[in-house]
Amino acid sequence: MLARLRIRGKLALLVIVPLLSMVGLAVPIVLDRVATAGRAADTAEAVRVASRVGSLVQDLQQERLLSVGLLLGRASRTDVIQKSATVDDRVADIRAELGGQLTDRVRLALDQVRGLADVRAAVLAGRATPARVMEAFGPLAVELIDSLRLTWKVDTTTPVGQQVLALDGLLRADESLGACATLIVLVRATSDPKTVASYIACMAALSVDTDRFRSLVTPEQLELALLDDAAVAARTSPTFIVDSEKDPVAAIATVPLDTLFPSVQSMITLGQFVEKKIAADVTTQVRAEERRALVAAWVVGVTAALVMLLVVLLSMAVARLVARPLTRLTRSAERVARAAEAELVRVADDESENVPPIRLDPVDVRGRDEIGDLARAFERVQHTAARLVERQVAGRRNVAQMFGHVGRRTQNLVGRQIALIDRLEQQETDPGRLEHLYRLDHVSSRLRRNAGSLVVLSGSTGADGHVAPVPLTDVVRLALGEIEDYTRVDVQVPAGVSAAPSTVGDLVLALAELMENATVFSPPHTRVVVTAEPTGHGMRLSVVDHGIGMTEERLAEENARLTRRERLDLAPTEVLGLFVVGRLARRHGWTVDLAPTTGGGVTARLEVPSALLVVPPAGQAGAPATGPAAPDRRGASSRPQPTGSGR
Repeated sequence: MLARLRIRGKLALLVIVPLLSMVGLAVPIVLDRVATAGRAADTAEAVRVASRVGSLVQDLQQERLLSVGLLLGRASRTDVIQKSATVDDRVADIRAELGGQLTDRVRLALDQVRGLADVRAAVLAGRATPARVMEAFGPLAVELIDSLRLTWKVDTTTPVGQQVLALDGLLRADESLGACATLIVLVRATSDPKTVASYIACMAALSVDTDRFRSLVTPEQLELALLDDAAVAARTSPTFIVDSEKDPVAAIATVPLDTLFPSVQSMITLGQFVEKKIAADVTTQVRAEERRALVAAWVVGVTAALVMLLVVLLSMAVARLVARPLTRLTRSAERVARAAEAELVRVADDESENVPPIRLDPVDVRGRDEIGDLARAFERVQHTAARLVERQVAGRRNVAQMFGHVGRRTQNLVGRQIALIDRLEQQETDPGRLEHLYRLDHVSSRLRRNAGSLVVLSGSTGADGHVAPVPLTDVVRLALGEIEDYTRVDVQVPAGVSAAPSTVGDLVLALAELMENATVFSPPHTRVVVTAEPTGHGMRLSVVDHGIGMTEERLAEENARLTRRERLDLAPTEVLGLFVVGRLARRHGWTVDLAPTTGGGVTARLEVPSALLVVPPAGQAGAPATGPAAPDRRGASSRPQPTGSGR
């Protein structure tokens, strides 16, 4: 199979197979490691948020205890107000520092802190009851812990996941401890049976949360938690927790309320130390896991990149041995193509009669292998193509010359025919036959114009029989004699300005083509006006019709055709008249363009430069010739013709 592959296929196979293998092996590993690092970073952020929210929960627990203490006369209004302000500041700090990391549920839970305003006002006014305080603060603290959704974001089978679960359990245990601490103060102060029942239920929940938390912590964290238990025992009694579960009233009967309330305040803050410890441990572990994942991703990615670099270097070495001659051949071919394109444009679009032969550079590959054979074959192909182009150009030139010969012969024949018609007109006395001779004379003049256009299309320069300047009014009338619908043309050309002899014939032909287009592409009932006005560079002749007009795109296309060189075999057949006008304009230096006529139609403007005009001295110019035109019935003949009968 390798033997059947070409050089490009072998190189592609050599490069693609290792690259695909490395991509297939490395990309999943890199993506997995990056995803692991991302999950570790998310866990770290979640623990960070949980630590801040845990501090807020402890502040709420202390505010709850102080509010109950104020109602029992054991706390001051100043302490309650300060703690309320601390809670609000804590909420504002969490929003400001962790706004981008907070979930919608956490934001909603933080918004519920504002709902404590009524309870706070009632506490300060002395209208609230301890039960109302417990009902307001307890669910809010639990909602804050639930909004963290710590158990939803980790893999509980990993050590990090178990630590996050331990943090969740500790937050709930601390909330239970805070609630129980507040209830024990109420039990000591009121001995209310409902409060006692609530305290017993709270202690049962605290026992469950504590057992769950301690089953997930590390030995070092458990040791710190046991220190918290020792601190609680020191503030109450060694058997306080067990005794209070059996008979809370008897367990605290010997503890004065003045001593119990400060002790409970300090007990609430004990859990904060374990929270900080677990949060720090989890953060350390997840950051280490994130670093390990990123290092693994970098190692795999760099290894894959090194292998890919090795493959690229190997492909470059093979390219130097195999593909380098192909590169030289390609460069030579591109150079030949650019040179060939320039030569083809020069040869194909050059309007001169003598065109130099095509010159192409040889292909710069001299190897004796298959590539060298290909280069030599390509060189033969380019020489063959050059010869074909030269033959094509020679054939086109021969056809143009044939057009020129046919056009000149037709001009000679038409000239002899017009001379014969002139003699018949002079000898004829019958008005009817004379009218037919006039029409035949007009048809012959049009035929002569077509022959002149054929000579122009061939690229040849026709002979102009005029030896003296011809007034522009006579030039326009000579052009009218070579179109069919000359009776619809009004001439408004001032007398006195004449055209140079070398340009009269071609100017007559160009004006005839423009007036023919104006009469053909306008309704029969409209008039075509030919005007002339001086400009700063010469005289502008305008042929104005009120026909169907052209779109802006078509006007731009035709104006471009009037100014640029264009091959006849590429020009549309319906615009040959404009093709003739454009070629004559480039030959004599005229300026020709088309513009829309006000109210509809097209205005063709032809500006003859001053160098091709003969202007009489000031004061000798005549009045402009206006009114319907009476064309010379013999076209270019200078002999006056009768104008009494139309054709």
